[in-house]
Amino acid sequence: MNADDGWAGRVMVWLRIVSNLIVVNLLVLVGALIGLVVLGTMPALRAATVCLTRLRDGDTDRDLGLTGRGLVRTFATEYRHAFWRANLLGMPFAIALVLVVADTAVLPALPGPISAAVAVLTWIVGAYAVIALSAVFAIDMRYLDGVGATIRYAATLPFVSPVMTSALVAALGAVVFALTMLPMLAPLIGASVPLFVAGWFVDHRLAQLDPEHPRAAALSH
Repeated sequence: MNADDGWAGRVMVWLRIVSNLIVVNLLVLVGALIGLVVLGTMPALRAATVCLTRLRDGDTDRDLGLTGRGLVRTFATEYRHAFWRANLLGMPFAIALVLVVADTAVLPALPGPISAAVAVLTWIVGAYAVIALSAVFAIDMRYLDGVGATIRYAATLPFVSPVMTSALVAALGAVVFALTMLPMLAPLIGASVPLFVAGWFVDHRLAQLDPEHPRAAALSH
């Protein structure tokens, strides 16, 4: 293979990654709408987490295919299979996020110092809920624990992994900033890119903690 072939190959890989992220993002939107948002969002996020994890693991050729049809099949299968489980797993953290939104809405009505203090607390809780929500689906796809055990693991992971938590908050902040600067990208990758980034950090941490994790061997080298 000459240099041009290598450059062309790398371009094709990146185009394929971007196209898969767009497909997953659209699937999240469709999945949320199918479940009337309230019941559809958590299954859609979990199914997307499965697809994105397989993409990171390099399973595209075998399981997902080059055209995206396999990606759609994988998403649909996971969405149906874990519909109610995903809602149970995400419910505690979704409630926390709803409370964060409600608190944010009333902040302007509070006195200045109180508003500032409540705002800091609100966004700390919001950041924690986002990380724990990302973790609960990443954990669920790797392990076969019960709903309660999976929620407890996800709830404690941000506290026992402060480096991961700090790095993930910074990374997601950068993603949100980029999407704010380029709002036209939000409908295309506004859900899939944050999920991809969060899933990478959480799965990397799980591999550090568990020697039986599929990626643990790669980290030891």
